[in-house]
Amino acid sequence: MSSGQIQAVIDEFRFRILRKIADGGMGSVYEAIQEGASGFQKTVALKTILPDLADSGTFVDLFVQEAKLVANLVHENIVQIYQLGRTPDGYYMVMEYVNGLSLHEFVRTHKVLRKPLPRQLAIFIASKIARALNYAHTRNDPAGKPMHIVHRDVCPGNVLITTEGLPKLTDFGIALVAGNILSSKRRLLAGKAPYMSPEQARREPADHRSDLYSLGALLFELLAGKQMRADETSETMIEQAAEGRVDWSLLPGDLAEDLKAILQRCLALDANQRYLKTAELARDLEYAIYKDGYGPTSQSLESYMREEFAFLYRPKRIMTLSLPELPKKAAPIAMTLFTELPE
Repeated sequence: MSSGQIQAVIDEFRFRILRKIADGGMGSVYEAIQEGASGFQKTVALKTILPDLADSGTFVDLFVQEAKLVANLVHENIVQIYQLGRTPDGYYMVMEYVNGLSLHEFVRTHKVLRKPLPRQLAIFIASKIARALNYAHTRNDPAGKPMHIVHRDVCPGNVLITTEGLPKLTDFGIALVAGNILSSKRRLLAGKAPYMSPEQARREPADHRSDLYSLGALLFELLAGKQMRADETSETMIEQAAEGRVDWSLLPGDLAEDLKAILQRCLALDANQRYLKTAELARDLEYAIYKDGYGPTSQSLESYMREEFAFLYRPKRIMTLSLPELPKKAAPIAMTLFTELPE
């Protein structure tokens, strides 16, 4: 095929929106069907920049950076990006669709039901995200130079759990790479206050150890059933983060000493006292759950989800969003991106 013929094939692909999944800090995410030749269909997630931010060069740069950064991160515990597209009205990203729920929803359901999250499953989830981070932290560019990727926003909302029981890390939208130095004003955008490392809260440069701190804060919440800092105003929580404040009394009294040691190392105020390598944290978490010869697997997590979140496994009636249901400011992008939808 000639280059012109290949381009014609590419141009034939269209997307049909099924539903809006969520609004994030930078964009909206939709479940969609990608359609191609001879009846080809694939369920994907489509991410667009929020209309109010589409004219901001800073946010557009971050959106494009996320796509470029994650495009070559191929790991079972990282949500993959397939394509970055652009229309006259803005950018969009075609991503792996994760059928399941976020860890935020997973944790919130347990809190509402006042049901403790199984400790072994909590550690299993954290260990898989540690493996995802280790993969990202150790990537090299095409020339073999370390990229020094830092996610900067590891939190329950950015961890998805598939219906097959596989945890996946997503949203590298504010990740930093070597050579990309953000001003202190822009650094304020990075991270969620309850999971923010001290250096992030102080708007200082952060390396991979900042992600380990955030993962430690996430694991703390899974084990304690509560965030490790008081649920106050965001400003107060950022101050607490800058001081490295942790309410250790929230942890269960019967928590194993090796797990306490892992948390204390992850949540050290001084980054030099944390794990030197992400792989070391992953190994410690895996040893904690498999040292007796058997521990949780993705099948274990799937079985638990089938029991506790049975609605995820029921047949779905597919409904297509009509254009009038989309935000008015997003309509021009939708008109350009998607095939004609029923009113």
